[in-house]
Amino acid sequence: MTITDFDSIFLHIGGFGRYQMLLFAANCLMCSILAFVYFGQFFMTLTPPHWCRPPAEVLQLNLTPAEVKRLTVPVDPRGGDFVRCARYQVDFRQVVESNDSWPDTSWPTTTCTNGWQYDYSLYYPTITSQLDWVCDQDWKPTLAQSLFFVGSLVGSPVLGWAADSWGRLPVIVLTNVVGGVAGICSAFCSSFASFTVFRFIVGMTYDTHYNAVYILLLEYVSSEYRSIMGNVPILTFLTGAMCAMPWVAWGLADWSLFAVSMHTPQLFCLFFYWMLPESARWLLGQGRVEDTVRIIRRAAKVNGRTLSPRVLQDLQDFGERRMEEHTENVTVLDLVKTPILRRRFLVLCLMWVTVGIAYDAHMRNTANIGPNVFFTFTLAGFVELPADLLTMLFMEKLGRRHTLVWTVVVGGLSCLAVAATPTGEDAAIMVLAMVGRFMITMAMNVGMQYQVEVLPTVARGQGMAFIHTVGFLAAFVSPYIVYLSKFGHLVPYTILGVVTIVGGFVCVLLPETLDQKLPDSLHDGETFFSDQAYCYNPCASYPHHVPVGEKESPPDEPMPDTPLQGYADSHI
Repeated sequence: MTITDFDSIFLHIGGFGRYQMLLFAANCLMCSILAFVYFGQFFMTLTPPHWCRPPAEVLQLNLTPAEVKRLTVPVDPRGGDFVRCARYQVDFRQVVESNDSWPDTSWPTTTCTNGWQYDYSLYYPTITSQLDWVCDQDWKPTLAQSLFFVGSLVGSPVLGWAADSWGRLPVIVLTNVVGGVAGICSAFCSSFASFTVFRFIVGMTYDTHYNAVYILLLEYVSSEYRSIMGNVPILTFLTGAMCAMPWVAWGLADWSLFAVSMHTPQLFCLFFYWMLPESARWLLGQGRVEDTVRIIRRAAKVNGRTLSPRVLQDLQDFGERRMEEHTENVTVLDLVKTPILRRRFLVLCLMWVTVGIAYDAHMRNTANIGPNVFFTFTLAGFVELPADLLTMLFMEKLGRRHTLVWTVVVGGLSCLAVAATPTGEDAAIMVLAMVGRFMITMAMNVGMQYQVEVLPTVARGQGMAFIHTVGFLAAFVSPYIVYLSKFGHLVPYTILGVVTIVGGFVCVLLPETLDQKLPDSLHDGETFFSDQAYCYNPCASYPHHVPVGEKESPPDEPMPDTPLQGYADSHI
């Protein structure tokens, strides 16, 4: 018997060849789209420097813009900056004509009854400045970003179920096309209600539009190449997109054009329907053996391999056995019916909540540290490069569990170090914040791959969708954690530090999945890795990429004609 489980198929078709590179290319594109969709709203809702617009009569006093600003806008005695949400309320003509010194800090003040003026010397018009979401309306950008995650709360469970019920490919196409159309529509909104509605729809499709491609890729790759195939696209294309995004927004200098440019590429994913294969693992789990064989033969041909009749017959027999064993419909509830799988699933949920809050808050808080938001965001994006490189190295040398636990814990300690740094030490705060961002980026990459490797194929889409839904529920609060920065950096970084340290130590309960086969059935999910101790260290027996007895063997000897041989010869 040459086919004992799905992973043994890679011994015959190749686990890292030209066929997998097609999926790799699709994942690279999706990493770029992911960066723009996730972080793009940050640059759509930036708040440029602003101050109260002066009364009309002040503009007739023959003063320079700087003199008008000094005459009408108070200065904050604590920081020396002009106040953003108040102006003096006096007879400005009388003040100027009296030749008295001005301004006088004892003058009465009022709110910005004439609107605001914005400084576009570094920034550009955003929807925040277009609709004056500042001062007493400054909660609107934060709420709009949070409602994006509410959309994900609604969409992820449904689309995760669809990925396990309809297949990975239809969901990939649907989420990208719908998300792209809604994102383009949001570029033409002129009210808070319409903007949040379309961003809510984009949020519904977000995450699944990338995760389905990520799952599809890792389901076609043998275990020793999963870290490379999963992380190199993030290393290159996601990092490049994050570094380029601030300057794309700055170069276009218009939030509407930026929104159109970042969502249009999603529409090209419609062609994936004809370019990418459906998941062979999923097809086999659905009992579609002939479709599975056709895709496996195609993969072998593209990779320069030839499948013998024996292998094809074993694949047919394996598929039929799977049909007999797994006829029931599987839901996410099945992941909590058995003790070991339940514990792992709940820990994965807690892990993703921890990492999600920290990652999102670190990125959003770049506006509050460093010389300017464009430089700081680029620096934070560039951190992805070494973080992703070290992620691949550590996951293969130290294993998934050790890498995850220590990156999360050290990231939390760096947050507490930021909180303990005195105000005014901007360089130290930025360096420590980037260390935290670096560690959480590594943890995010490990966490993504962990979910694919622990959850069984029959419920992988639904399970990951539920985990990410819980993460979005927690990430709903991350904009408000960042919002607390208006009171200083102590509060938000203390919260992030405590949350991540606690969450990191809980991750010790996860199994080590380095060089292990992907579980396909619920039984696999319950029994795989069950003999490991909590302190199991894969380094003790490294290297062991290919288990003994599973190295690729010489081509099988010819075997007599089988019922499948005629089918195979006619379906290349």
